Amino acid sequence: MKVSLPAPLLLSSDYQSDKPVRTDRSERKHLSSILLLEDFKLKPKENMEKKSFSKNAFACVLAGLMMGATFMRITNLFFSEFVPRLVAIGLAVLLLLSAIVFSFVWYRREKNNTIDSSRTLAWWQGLLRYGIAFDLSTIGWQKMFHLQFVTPIGKLDNPFSSFSLTDLMWAFFGQSYAFTVVIGLLQITGALLLLFSRTRLLALFLLLPVMVNIILIDYYFEIPIGPSVQALIHTAGMLYFLFMEYDRLKAFFFLSKNDLPSIKMNSNLLRNGLRFSVVIIPLLIIITNQRLMPFTFRKMPLPEGRYEVRQLFINQKDMNDMACRDSVLTTVYLEHDVVFGFNHPGKRMIGLYTYDTNTRQIKAIWHYPRNRRDTLIATVSEGENKLIIDGKMGTERVRMELVKTAAPKYP
Repeated sequence: MKVSLPAPLLLSSDYQSDKPVRTDRSERKHLSSILLLEDFKLKPKENMEKKSFSKNAFACVLAGLMMGATFMRITNLFFSEFVPRLVAIGLAVLLLLSAIVFSFVWYRREKNNTIDSSRTLAWWQGLLRYGIAFDLSTIGWQKMFHLQFVTPIGKLDNPFSSFSLTDLMWAFFGQSYAFTVVIGLLQITGALLLLFSRTRLLALFLLLPVMVNIILIDYYFEIPIGPSVQALIHTAGMLYFLFMEYDRLKAFFFLSKNDLPSIKMNSNLLRNGLRFSVVIIPLLIIITNQRLMPFTFRKMPLPEGRYEVRQLFINQKDMNDMACRDSVLTTVYLEHDVVFGFNHPGKRMIGLYTYDTNTRQIKAIWHYPRNRRDTLIATVSEGENKLIIDGKMGTERVRMELVKTAAPKYP
């Protein structure tokens, strides 16, 4: 390896002799810098390039995905009358493909040292941040201007049992406009903070819990695939920036000194036992409580469900022949309680029941309405999806045939 030495050293008589070179501190420092520079130039760069390509390509693809998905969502939602859906999809795919192609161009130019990789990576990361922020801000404004969590009034009159999981979630969150505004403000604030380097980490702590909650709701409430994929792309972009702060987060959460006073205990076993007791003791209280067992383990004395009253006799009189049926029992619900439903939507009877499997006797004591005192005492005959209840309710003799049915569906 040929190294060019400073002129004063080349003219030194000590350098030309066999004696070691005597230099002052500044000259030695300058010589060390030259040696390190030459040594760096001779090192192979294959490993660095391979790592650099994967990192750079990932940033490009993620940014392309984010920008394409945001463009397609915004276009379909606000400009569908001007831009056909297929055109929007095609342009979104083109954005993604352009990002993928550029990652290979970037790799070639990096090998030839004709591109500033740090600056290029910063641009792609900025594009990713802008795409996330723009889309989240738009979603936040949609919430505040009644474009999300809105259910038609006509649909709200239908029974909850007729709602799909998506409709049920939409109606639930839409019942509180103030809550909707808070979620929207969180998304807008987080989007703005994400675009500043000093507040980027704060934005991630603010937005990631919201996005994880959205992903879980999308999955368990069967939200259509489009919004679910959009939420996953947002979260992937946020996790990308979060992992960039790995060293800072590790130092803060695991390596920083704790100044809080600690409780001194001689036994680590006792210390850890007390820690885990906050999980174990409540669990034991719940699973060993005899009164709550039907609720905790879903063990019902009788098959739970919704039963339609096919035949009803009161004091041996067929109630199906009555012309006016507003006060006639039509539906029975069996769960932890027993509920009698009548044709009139405002009339119901709700009570606690017990069932003796040996005598096949059911006993129901009504707690709603409060003035209802006619306890039901009857025997139960079980068939395939069918129950026959025969006995007395108060002073009246009752016999009813119940057929298990699904809840009605409404458009």
